[in-house]
Amino acid sequence: MYFTVNYLLAAYFQTKEGGAHKIVRVDKVRPGKAKFYFDIEKEKAEEIQLRFHNSCCAEFEALRKSSIELCY
Repeated sequence: MYFTVNYLLAAYFQTKEGGAHKIVRVDKVRPGKAKFYFDIEKEKAEEIQLRFHNSCCAEFEALRKSSIELCY
């Protein structure tokens, strides 16, 4: 079993591009922070994570953050 605290990566794991994996457990750490568990091996999760960093999802998040920063 693999877990991540990165909500964007957790969302990516659930997309078709990320393998359509389902969250099998959530441990809430504190408000707004959780561990998302997936029933996949660590090696497979690392492969998907590498694809995530090169995906349009990661690109979108970077652009979203830089756009918000322009407001301040």
